[in-house]
Amino acid sequence: MARPYLFLLAIIATIFSPATAGLCNFWDTECVDPLAQTAISITFPPLFLESINFYYAFDADARGKGQEPMTKAGFWIGYEAYVNNSAIDINRTSEIAVRVGNLTGTPSGNNNGCDGVWGSDCSMNLKNYLRQTLFDLVTSGKSYQDPLRTVIGSFRDNPPPVKNCPPPLFDVQRFPVEEFAVENEEDMTAVIKKTGNSDSPWSTFLIDNMTAAEQAEQVAVGIITRTPMYGSAMPRTQEEIQLELVCAQAPSPGTSSSSDD
Repeated sequence: MARPYLFLLAIIATIFSPATAGLCNFWDTECVDPLAQTAISITFPPLFLESINFYYAFDADARGKGQEPMTKAGFWIGYEAYVNNSAIDINRTSEIAVRVGNLTGTPSGNNNGCDGVWGSDCSMNLKNYLRQTLFDLVTSGKSYQDPLRTVIGSFRDNPPPVKNCPPPLFDVQRFPVEEFAVENEEDMTAVIKKTGNSDSPWSTFLIDNMTAAEQAEQVAVGIITRTPMYGSAMPRTQEEIQLELVCAQAPSPGTSSSSDD
């Protein structure tokens, strides 16, 4: 069978911190100087034929705000600049949401390491719950933008419990969401957010009263979705909502399991 035609991505222009600027200041939210960093390889077909990499890194300041310890976490995705344009049959958007805090464990096993953190039952229930919530949104007939961001935002005031999952799963200070792919059915192209790195992470956030050693025990959870955009053909079942989980733990402070490549 012939290999699908690969379409060169249109790249969203982003502003980068100059490489000559030296180390990133702890209070600079546009970068992160990794005290520890890790990367997890994820498959996300059919749009991406090659694996994509989820990066998670953190820095620490023993005397942050109010002289109490603080950490700064950041994340981004790295990928090749090609997609399978034959997979673009309706307008879709891909997003990633990341939460860090109040969750420890050892990433391992299926669901990109998440089963080792909270068990396979939690992974299954969480994916089903999120798919159903996204399905309800996109089939409601109501106008929406950035469906994953909309759903995560709705959890802020009343974090929902998920059976067999840790209670504080959605109860965190920050739960940033970034859109990274926008598919256009008309010309079968995708506009993709430029791959990140520590000089230009997709998002950073400060965590109060957290030491470097404590942050090293925390598990970062990523939720990656590919969902129809408003006005597109509605999915018939929740299984048409593509969703992946990823769980990552940064190495011991002072080490890094991966480069920005």
